[in-house]
Amino acid sequence: MLSKRFRATSLLAGGILALAISPALLRNRADGSSAGASDSLRPPAKIFAASCATCHGANGLGGHPSWTMPSRIAPRIARGFGSRNYSLEENYKFAVRNGKWRPGTGFTNAMPAFGLNEISDAELDALLLWMIYAAPLGESDPTNGVPPPDKPAGREIRLEIRDESPWFIDDGTDNRDPFSDPRRVVLSPGEYIKVVNVGKTWHTVSNTVEGVDTGFIGNALNIPGQDVGYYYLEIQDLLNGAFKYFCKLHPYMQVEIVTPGTDPLPLTWASKTPIPPPASPGMGEVWVGLQTYQNPSGQDGAVNVIRASDWSRVLIPNVGNNPHNGWYGRAIDTNGTHREVALFASWHDVGVTVVDANAKTILGSFPIGAAPAHVITAPRRPDANTKADRFFVTLMGSNKVQEVRPLLDLRAGAPALPPISQSQGQKGRPGISPHGIWFADDGDHLFTANTLGNSISMYSASDTWSDRQGRQGTGCEVAQTPTGGRAPLAVSVMNTGNVNSRTWTVFSNNAITSDISIFFANANNNTLTRVAAPEAFRNAMGNFELRDETADPVRWVRMPIQCIVTPPDATEHGRYLVICNKASFNVTILPLDENGQPTGIYNFPAGLGSHGVAFGKKYMKDSRKVSYYAYVTNTFENYISVYDLGLLEEMRDLERVGSEPPAFRPGGADESIVLEGYAALLLTGANRATVPLTLLSPDARGIVHVGDVPLDTAGPLRRCFLKEHVWVDLPGVGEMMLDLDLTTESGAMGVFCRPAGSPWGR
Repeated sequence: MLSKRFRATSLLAGGILALAISPALLRNRADGSSAGASDSLRPPAKIFAASCATCHGANGLGGHPSWTMPSRIAPRIARGFGSRNYSLEENYKFAVRNGKWRPGTGFTNAMPAFGLNEISDAELDALLLWMIYAAPLGESDPTNGVPPPDKPAGREIRLEIRDESPWFIDDGTDNRDPFSDPRRVVLSPGEYIKVVNVGKTWHTVSNTVEGVDTGFIGNALNIPGQDVGYYYLEIQDLLNGAFKYFCKLHPYMQVEIVTPGTDPLPLTWASKTPIPPPASPGMGEVWVGLQTYQNPSGQDGAVNVIRASDWSRVLIPNVGNNPHNGWYGRAIDTNGTHREVALFASWHDVGVTVVDANAKTILGSFPIGAAPAHVITAPRRPDANTKADRFFVTLMGSNKVQEVRPLLDLRAGAPALPPISQSQGQKGRPGISPHGIWFADDGDHLFTANTLGNSISMYSASDTWSDRQGRQGTGCEVAQTPTGGRAPLAVSVMNTGNVNSRTWTVFSNNAITSDISIFFANANNNTLTRVAAPEAFRNAMGNFELRDETADPVRWVRMPIQCIVTPPDATEHGRYLVICNKASFNVTILPLDENGQPTGIYNFPAGLGSHGVAFGKKYMKDSRKVSYYAYVTNTFENYISVYDLGLLEEMRDLERVGSEPPAFRPGGADESIVLEGYAALLLTGANRATVPLTLLSPDARGIVHVGDVPLDTAGPLRRCFLKEHVWVDLPGVGEMMLDLDLTTESGAMGVFCRPAGSPWGR
């Protein structure tokens, strides 16, 4: 192994240093113009072919099932009228912005809601004129409907978006690609890309920081024989150079597009070497969603249930389609019997899967709406009639939270209850693209992180809403606040353990800006206020800044994802916020004071792609003592990582008096990373090298990361592409971009523990 602080060689000087180019120098479009989100409006035909035609047909004539709710038939929306119909225009606008409302039923998830991030007001106005009216107002024909978008001039390269890793695959006709890599499109002059979504939910090709975005592309396979679910990307639409593009709903789905005049770089495979499982057992079960587990037949997805007493595991295969997140609870069946079930959301699809939590067997799946993401139950607030738990699922491809009765809805084939949402009425329209979800102690107030809207919302499951048109319902958003950062994916509540609590500290991550937002929520007056982080860690937006390149050693954090607060019933440690960092080989843990303010920051080793976190009790000989393990998934590794929070408390006590072990100090972690390919050659001259983890996570501390628990995998081996900024802790190098070649055998993301900690624990 290389020494912990080795120095740059001439090879490095000629290799890595030459690559340390500021990305800002490459941010012009291929036609020489600067990038920006508001460069121009997308033509209505391109929006329609991508987002509307997949349900309403290539010509807008309807008669096809909705891919979000297959039991619903999409109506005709292309009219070809000769004169303005303002009432119809308003009805269409309402449906696009809010989803479809059915009198007597409420909102339905067959028609997702589109926010301003997907279709701007100006684009929507142009789309409606084009779709409803004949020339000269629009381009709709009363018999034939609307036309397809104009096909660009030049040679076409097909880029498919798939539900299976590596997610983006080109057709192999990009002849300038020196590596013949289907995960990267290398364009020649005169070529363009036809992006086709053959997945089963919304996907995009986006670089939102630079202003490139196709918007939502729907399921191209929903209507056999029709050309739908596609978007044309021309060279002038793209950034000049070799840039990553990603699905903004599923940002680990990445593709590199290289414009003429630039060549792609070779790839690097990277993986943290796992350590043995913890020596001390835990309690209960750890349920891990293996999102990209390859089943012998059918779609990707499985679940590992780990028995914490001995770290053994059970595999449940064929769980939905990319099961991202789940939760468990009591559900009532058609016989009126309570059963323990787990509910998993298929993030790359439209449904949820019900699992018998005791037998570890699949009971079935049913659709609920576009891109269901996270699942949770209302603590201490069962259904008043059935006494079963109330399950809630976020619909990231819309603006809704769906309450589910797992066994009853499975029997019916769809949710019986309308989703929680409201129109633009007294309390406003709810946040678009809710992803992470968490409940407060009272079992009534819940919070969502709204990824594309850069906000979080507070909901009441029991509050009512109404609007001037007479629509009304139960359950609604009561407050919404911007995060001050970009791409919030997760939200967490610092629960008190008291069912009568009415105020809480709430946190959200910001994946793109690598910071944490802090909020004060007050259910007495339905307010949600972002509060400033402690001055020592505060960035320009007032958020808690996780990254500090001026620190010694450098504190490097990239792409924080889930951030969850420890349960309130621990006796052996205080409250902590545990943060998973997707692209920096580490996990961040923030100690919290009684008001929820972070008082410090600690980074520890993690596998690449750390994503989800859950808390399970550590076994204690004295049953009166309660200490928690933090279980963290790693998407691009085949293990979960375990952190001992009681041990962290002990180390912090020693640190206060200056007697902590050297391994606990910043940079003290003694773990390793294996590199293969480009970066290994640059560092060592060999194609494969083992390097200290602190080379890429300089301030990582040791001791608290107590083990890695293996997960089940299935072949054949598949790898995805990820292009990310990394930190190389060598003189003169620092931040750089690497093109990564990563394994996705398990693809672990969502995780929960059974039993759950307070306030869910019974």
